[in-house]
Amino acid sequence: MDYALQNMDVGLVLLDSARRVLTLNPAAVRLLGERAAGLVGAYLHDLHPPSHRAKVELLLAAAGDPAASASACSMMVALPGRVLVVKATALAPAATVAEGSAVTALMLMEAVRPVASDAQALAPPPSGSLSEPLVKLPVEKGQGIVLLDPADAVYLQADGHYTTVHTGDGAFFCGLPLSELEARLDPRSFVRTHRGYIVNLRHARAVERQDGRAAFVMAAPGAPRVPVSRNRADALKKRLAL
Repeated sequence: MDYALQNMDVGLVLLDSARRVLTLNPAAVRLLGERAAGLVGAYLHDLHPPSHRAKVELLLAAAGDPAASASACSMMVALPGRVLVVKATALAPAATVAEGSAVTALMLMEAVRPVASDAQALAPPPSGSLSEPLVKLPVEKGQGIVLLDPADAVYLQADGHYTTVHTGDGAFFCGLPLSELEARLDPRSFVRTHRGYIVNLRHARAVERQDGRAAFVMAAPGAPRVPVSRNRADALKKRLAL
């Protein structure tokens, strides 16, 4: 497996055309725990009860359909003590690894609890809970995965358990939740403005008020506006010396 894929923060499982597991990266081993043992060489369908195999096949079929929605290519898997989100992506062209030719990638992420309110989101994380800083943002582009430089992200928008990364070149799907991105991106540049948004201050052009609400005007095509929630406004004013 390529060095970059081996060191991705997202769990990655590669399948061949027969739905056989070829390899998995360290993040997948960590997420799967003891279930990772003996996984290489197993057929994906054999890892699921018969009642779930049709759903797995639909997931894999959607992965090869460019018109399929993100939700069609995803499923939840319950493990003892955690719930994983599994996102299937077709590899075109197939990726050659030592174990064979991989045609499908399964990305594994731990599901997070939804944020109940802006006030709760403002609370600092428990001591020692922060993860390693992100040096790359894994996003989907076409049928593959691209590692974006975080500096290229103009703003990030929550999309359920996932995130849409908006750049000057378009919007991209990221399998990491907004809360994790907030914890792992450089806080000198990235700030949470709203329960559903993070902005990269280096791309902020102006702050506007309309109908009593503030919004950042971003330096990107169309000058998108990113909302600022009321209970975050004062902290942002102090930070920007407004």
